[in-house]
Amino acid sequence: MKVIAKYENEEQGYIEYHLVQIGSWDLFGDISRFFEEKCGAIPHMKNDGIETRTWQFRYKDEYFMFKHHEDIGNWFYSCSDSGNSEAVQSLADELENRLGQ
Repeated sequence: MKVIAKYENEEQGYIEYHLVQIGSWDLFGDISRFFEEKCGAIPHMKNDGIETRTWQFRYKDEYFMFKHHEDIGNWFYSCSDSGNSEAVQSLADELENRLGQ
């Protein structure tokens, strides 16, 4: 089963990694714990709204955003100037390896 769908957000200028069939509010917390406990990402900012969640993590000396919207699901992207990074790609690969089996 494919877990990550990679999407180029041309309007915003970054690559988004959408979690396929892992888009619920509750699973946002599970994936956040995965980022922290299995990957060593450190939460930097947390904003939980009524329909959305936006958390910023620090991972391998850079930041990435992890978001949830009830109409879209869960996705993450790099905050780097280039709009993508090897570190964030490695997170996507790790999720795919762990959950895609």
